[in-house]
Amino acid sequence: MPGSDGYEAVRERSSCAWAPRSQSRPDGLLGCAGWDGSVRWRNGERLERLFEERCDRMRARGTEDRLAVDADDVALTYPQLDERANRLARFLMAEGVRPGDRIGLLLDEAVDAYVGMLAVLKAHAAYVPLDVGFPSDRLSYIVSDASVRMVLSLSRLSERTRCLSAQPLYLDRVRERVAEQSPERPGAPAAGEPPDDLCYIIYTSGSTGRPKGVAVGHPAVCNFVRVASEVYGITCDDRVYQGMTIAFDFSVEEIWVPWMAGATVVPRPEGPSLLGAELDAFLRERRVSALCCVPTLLATLDENASELRFLLVSGEPCPQDLVTRWHRTGRRFLNVYGPTEATVTATWSPLAPDRPVTIGVPLPTYSVAVLDPERNTPVPPGTMGEIAIGGIGLADGYLNRPEVTEGAFIPDFLGVPGNPSGKIYRTGDLGRINAHGEVEHHGRIDTQVKIRGYRVELTEIESVLLRIPGIAQAVVSDREITPGTVELCAYYTTCAGMTVDPERAVAHLRERLPGYMVPGYLEHLTSIPMLPSGKADRRRLPPPTGRRLTAQGDGTAPHTTTERMLAELLAAVLQVERVSVDSHFFADLGANSLLMARFNAAVRNRHDLPDVSMRDVYLHPTVRRLATALTEAPPPAQAALDRVPEQPAAPAVGRLGYALCAALQFLAFLAYVCFASVALDAGTSWLVRGQGWLDVYERAVALGALALIGASLFPIAVKWMLIGRWKPRRIRLWSVAYVRFWCVKTLLVANPLARLTVGTPMYTLYLRALGAKIGPRTVIFTRWVPICTDLLTIGADTVIRKESYLTGYRARDGAIETGPVTIGSGAFVGEHSTLDIGVHLGDAAQLGHASALHEDQSIPAGQRWHGSPGRPAPAECEYLAVPPARCGRLRRVSYTLAMLLALTATVGAAEVAVAALLEARPALVHTLTGAGGPGSWTYYADGLEIAAATVLGLALLGATLVPALSRVLSRPLRPNTVYPLYGIRFTLQRAVARLTSTRFTIALFGDSSAIVHYLKALGYRLAPVEQTGSNFGTMLKHEVPTLSRVGTGTMVSDGLSMANAEYSSTSFRTAPAAIGNHNYLGNNIVYPAGGRTGDNCLLATKVMIPVSGPVRENTGLLGSPPIEIPRSVERDRRFDHLTTGSGLRRRLAAKNRHNAGTMALFLTVRCLYVYGLLLIAMFPLAGDGGLYWLETIGTALLELAFTVGFFVSTERAVQGFRALRPRFCSIYERPFWRHERYWKVPSILYLAIFNGTPVKPLIWRLLGVRMGHRVFDDGCRILERTLTQVGDGCALNAGSILQAHSLEEGVFKSDRITIGDGCTIGTSAFVHYGVVIDDHARIEADSFLMKGEHVPAHARWRGNPAVEPTTEAARRERP
Repeated sequence: MPGSDGYEAVRERSSCAWAPRSQSRPDGLLGCAGWDGSVRWRNGERLERLFEERCDRMRARGTEDRLAVDADDVALTYPQLDERANRLARFLMAEGVRPGDRIGLLLDEAVDAYVGMLAVLKAHAAYVPLDVGFPSDRLSYIVSDASVRMVLSLSRLSERTRCLSAQPLYLDRVRERVAEQSPERPGAPAAGEPPDDLCYIIYTSGSTGRPKGVAVGHPAVCNFVRVASEVYGITCDDRVYQGMTIAFDFSVEEIWVPWMAGATVVPRPEGPSLLGAELDAFLRERRVSALCCVPTLLATLDENASELRFLLVSGEPCPQDLVTRWHRTGRRFLNVYGPTEATVTATWSPLAPDRPVTIGVPLPTYSVAVLDPERNTPVPPGTMGEIAIGGIGLADGYLNRPEVTEGAFIPDFLGVPGNPSGKIYRTGDLGRINAHGEVEHHGRIDTQVKIRGYRVELTEIESVLLRIPGIAQAVVSDREITPGTVELCAYYTTCAGMTVDPERAVAHLRERLPGYMVPGYLEHLTSIPMLPSGKADRRRLPPPTGRRLTAQGDGTAPHTTTERMLAELLAAVLQVERVSVDSHFFADLGANSLLMARFNAAVRNRHDLPDVSMRDVYLHPTVRRLATALTEAPPPAQAALDRVPEQPAAPAVGRLGYALCAALQFLAFLAYVCFASVALDAGTSWLVRGQGWLDVYERAVALGALALIGASLFPIAVKWMLIGRWKPRRIRLWSVAYVRFWCVKTLLVANPLARLTVGTPMYTLYLRALGAKIGPRTVIFTRWVPICTDLLTIGADTVIRKESYLTGYRARDGAIETGPVTIGSGAFVGEHSTLDIGVHLGDAAQLGHASALHEDQSIPAGQRWHGSPGRPAPAECEYLAVPPARCGRLRRVSYTLAMLLALTATVGAAEVAVAALLEARPALVHTLTGAGGPGSWTYYADGLEIAAATVLGLALLGATLVPALSRVLSRPLRPNTVYPLYGIRFTLQRAVARLTSTRFTIALFGDSSAIVHYLKALGYRLAPVEQTGSNFGTMLKHEVPTLSRVGTGTMVSDGLSMANAEYSSTSFRTAPAAIGNHNYLGNNIVYPAGGRTGDNCLLATKVMIPVSGPVRENTGLLGSPPIEIPRSVERDRRFDHLTTGSGLRRRLAAKNRHNAGTMALFLTVRCLYVYGLLLIAMFPLAGDGGLYWLETIGTALLELAFTVGFFVSTERAVQGFRALRPRFCSIYERPFWRHERYWKVPSILYLAIFNGTPVKPLIWRLLGVRMGHRVFDDGCRILERTLTQVGDGCALNAGSILQAHSLEEGVFKSDRITIGDGCTIGTSAFVHYGVVIDDHARIEADSFLMKGEHVPAHARWRGNPAVEPTTEAARRERP
């Protein structure tokens, strides 16, 4: 390692030669290009020795007359300053100062401070700089915390020292005694051996209200001043202004770096800090050529009159306009960055107007990485994360704060070169590494300001203010003006002799900033309050005294009656005196969707105004634009279309008819169970007579084949016997005809072969056998089996994607209505789409994902439509984009036969074996387990062992084997490669999709921190993860996990489907589906490969993801087709402290503990459930009479009753036997954690057994739903049962959802849902929280009724988001 002379030679030979370039390692660690890994410090070297070596070199060269300090009345050469320090050092030693002592410096004269600093170091002590402006309490705390032995001060400051526990030494009283000391250096023998390397302790602000002492050692500071003198370009001819108090480490840059270069330090005069014109005059008068300061200070100076050669800014973000103002040819202008914990400065960058401001690249000997804020892993370049620093420049830690030190100074897991501490410092600053290898600084992680839900960087607003002519300084702060109302307040000072017109300033801001960033107040101050560090003191900014700046357009009175009425209604909803007709609802007025839903309801209550929908609000977000749109809109659709049902309501069924229907359904169910029990009894009797396991397996395979074939043919036979051919008709609910309909529907839905063969030729054969007219080579992936099959016509080569509804019936107005669904050849129906009855798709027509066709809608041949209700899509939309492949009849037949054999040998045999063991033959259980019967403890113990092994084994296999199999099976599937259907790769893809979408495992890990690890194990690309404990819900689907990417900081609600496989009628291909960073996804979203959304998007519930057009970023999307909405959501500021810093870490840890308990409870509940089923199955009901089929019937009925009772009791217990109540809380608060437990631990899957029966509303009542009489529920999911009310005679169609909550970026909200009598909720419709639907209203299929909406009585709403159709809209939808 080179010695000090070598360092000096390098510095003088190559000053300014270091280029601002970086070099990056594969793991993301950034270093300085050209650095050889050596540090600029020798073992045992101390800071004062560097100064002494500089003095010696100057003597040797004959330049000892150069000034080290040039103060007002004192000018000292380097040797003179050295001698003064030597004398004081000897005096201190004589006064008892020992090596390792900590000596405070409380001085307001610069020369005394410099001499004292050097003297303390020469005595081998450490100095603790103090500022005379510190409050007494802070001074007392620092002296005590740092164990300061002596404080060097002046007698005029004796009032400041009286409260200190350390001994004061007033330098002005001992000057004569000090002057008597020898001017020779004390040297090591006289001073004694130092006990450690501590150089100084500087205190920084602490989050607890108490400052933290940062202990900096000689190796770190010696290395820094050497490196800085090499890089910065300060020369021996420079005169460097020193204006910062020595209590801040920025002063090290002002003092020690110039001394290393042999320059002259020019301290500011005594008194208050200099700003503006006073500082300008001082710099010119004292011929200062180099200035180091904060940008706020530089902004006060006149750039045109300055003669500065060197500028260095640090401590605050530097606005771009400041660079433009101060950049000159020949002037070196640097921006540096570094926390006190990394010894002053760690990165540097030259500034120029033609390049963006960054904090640059690491200094030589420093390294920088950007880490995941939640874990010790680097993030990829370009990804936002926490800036971390490594190298010899790291401080030793925080004095007397081991826990805080451990949290900030983490172990060096990256192997940073030249890093003797073995630590990496997490700065708490947000940043990223850009494409040029430079570090961008994006503010503090834990102090981000949020206004109306938007993240606001105050420096951006300040930068715009500073561009206004005449403004010298600008500071922006957030203030709570009234309880719950937070506003941005801007403060500014003006240049000498100039004024600023506030109205023009506001206009300037509005032209350059979004509305939510325009301050509500603009205050002129004579001076900005400053901290001793030179930064603006935001805490001392006065409260605003002027009037609030009106929103853009305020003062513009309404011009029309419609504008006036709308403005009055909106002001009442927002609880303000008035609103401008030109104010943006969201950006200017701070409204949110819930408030605007209330506004819409208020408008609908006015009969002299047209109705307003949320789509209208988002498309026309000012009163003026909305009034114009309403005036130009067509009139509401005719009453026959909107407020009166097309068909008269079916006559209501009385109590007797209702009870008769229930009895007939029960008898039908009992008959089916009896038939199955007799068949099962006969089959298992034959099965157990097998000799050896091989013979038993062969019999099981044969019996499984018969069972599958029988279970498949039986529904077909029943359909033809009870219905014949389906025809368009109305079937009165709860009638005998309805019972026939229900029997056929239930058998078709329960058919195991149908569920297992979805997406294969066998499935289409099955539907043809039921009467459907389906052309060759058509592929149907939806698991929602068409019911009225004779009314279904699908042409050749058509593709129907999964989760689509084309059932051919609907329930409304007391009846089941059946009707045709016609799809031409070569057509396409997207995922999560809904086809109502009476719709038609022409040949080669396409309907996009998350879309719907309502009754009488027709897509002409060759056209592409999307949306709900469907409408023509842009020309570039292409949903059937996979090229064809060779897939002939031989391949289809071979695949079908192979699949039948495989299902028979596996699924069929397994189902038979399970049924035989657990239901038909308790004696077999006795033989296998040795149980002694219900009177023996082993009977119960064996049952518990089997139950626990089953559930825990399933969990273990799901967590380990499924991810392993998923990755192995996915490996042959190359992205964007076209493969034919019904081959090996098709089989692998379908197997992966089924295997990895298993509901049990995702439900177990969902709504917890574990889900991200499970998904990464499956192959999801999630890194780096910003853990929230609720990154994903409990319902998630995908086609190929390894091609799924979800960006950093994204939260996903239940129901996401990653559609990363595309199909034609002959081929398929897999393709990546990537969701951007910092997105929020609502419920039930299909995200296709090639989705056109990027970072920072709010994707609302049931939104249709665009597949064409520009990539949407920094916005929100709502509806189908999507419209852009504000990205933000209104949030309560009281939750912000829970989402950052240590508060987040504590809350997340507590949430993880709670979620771990929830997962354990989830498994325990399922163990107990399986245990109960086993006990019932093992119980010998029939004795030895041989009527085991009666035992099977009894077992089935008991298990059904046990299932209902068990999960009802479980749900009530999880709720604490209390009803839910509306909530508004953070996801990091316990009420939300309990709600997650409520979602996860109970189950409502068993309710599907009771779809379409009078029993299901009874169970809903047991679960807490305020359910009316004779409600028809064909498969609705009610999530918050005790918050939901459903009136008499309602129809809840298949796939509908009543969800009384939302999660909006970490804030949980829930409220009640109220549905009146006789209402209809259409197939796959979604009703959000806070909704009121009045009597006999109708929500059509696939509609999304947004939160807070109020649907009037007899109204008909449809669409996503739902609105009342207009005549013109109805005409467009029916070409």
